[in-house]
Amino acid sequence: MTERSTNICLRILSLSYFTMGTGTLAIVGTLPEIAASLSLERGAVAMLVSVLAVTFAVSAPGLQMVAGQWPRRTLILIGLALMAVGAFGTALAPNYAVLLAARVCAGLGAAAIGPVASALGASLVAQERQGHALAVVFSGMTIASVLGVPLSAWGGASLGWRPTFALIGVATLIVAGLIAILVDNREGGERVRPSDLAAIAGRLATAAGIAVMVLEMSGVFVTYTMITLILRDRFGAGPEAVSTALMIFGLAGIGGNYVARWVSQRWSANRAVTVALTTLTLVFATLFLAPAWYPAALALLIVWATASDLFMPSQQRRMVELAPEARGLVLALNSSAIYVGMAAGSFTASTLYPVFGLSSLPLASINFLALAFAALALSSRAAAMPDRQRKISCPIEPDFPI
Repeated sequence: MTERSTNICLRILSLSYFTMGTGTLAIVGTLPEIAASLSLERGAVAMLVSVLAVTFAVSAPGLQMVAGQWPRRTLILIGLALMAVGAFGTALAPNYAVLLAARVCAGLGAAAIGPVASALGASLVAQERQGHALAVVFSGMTIASVLGVPLSAWGGASLGWRPTFALIGVATLIVAGLIAILVDNREGGERVRPSDLAAIAGRLATAAGIAVMVLEMSGVFVTYTMITLILRDRFGAGPEAVSTALMIFGLAGIGGNYVARWVSQRWSANRAVTVALTTLTLVFATLFLAPAWYPAALALLIVWATASDLFMPSQQRRMVELAPEARGLVLALNSSAIYVGMAAGSFTASTLYPVFGLSSLPLASINFLALAFAALALSSRAAAMPDRQRKISCPIEPDFPI
């Protein structure tokens, strides 16, 4: 495969991340409209994020065990089809029960997209360029935060949340068509056995590394789940100002993705993850203390987005470096960890908000990030140990097909 065709494939794969990101996070942008339309508590709507996240977290490693050897392109197309069904089901949902079922369907689809697209992208390039390839593929999620989430917030306020999700379903089918036509790689992945999963989970370095992802995402989503309410109720932003703020958040994320590509050639993954976690901690501390001034919120969102999009591909690169012989599995586990974190963070937000209000959310974010620092330190120390000392207490030796 030529460099030009590889670059085209990486960018097309980023589109699958874009539709996955938009389809999963649009609930955040349309939360007030869904709650009002179906006469639901906002906490109940926020719980939809947790439902999708838990579905993803359980399904991603399960798919690797059941269908890990299938052509990755086929898995991505199946995932996009399920995401489209979930989007259309959300648009047509007459009640909360149907809404929950539609989000479960979308979660199943997302589980067949994210880790598979990342693994396919990483397999297309030499090892020294994998950090760059992962950043390019993951840029689709960044673009989703630029266009998908802000446009879903605007669409929910202007068009209604049902037409917004219908349009997301149409866009998902269009991306599926592009991948079917333009991505010709039909190589299969590695089928994962339960013993393989146990072996990876039994390595202290990788287990703690996965915990870093869970805790970072939990910290981010405690506050991000209620970001539209924070902007509106604390910073006095109307619907247009909220959409503008989310658009700026996404644009800053694109900048962060380019920073991650630059960093991948110069910094270790450990250093990049540490810098990102430090920056996020400072952002949430400042958000708690900042005056209720809209420009201050915009400045914090810019730094927040840049740090988040530095963290994500750097964390993926770090996990691949910890277990290069099981790239597909560790990326699936890392993706599951993302959605476990989303579930934990959104659940924490929906629990704290009714009792303690919006001001409690940045403090909860800081606590999660402090635990992420501890998990990173543990993972780094374990990775530096001799091989025989790296296991938690697992008698199964890893045996991965390559």
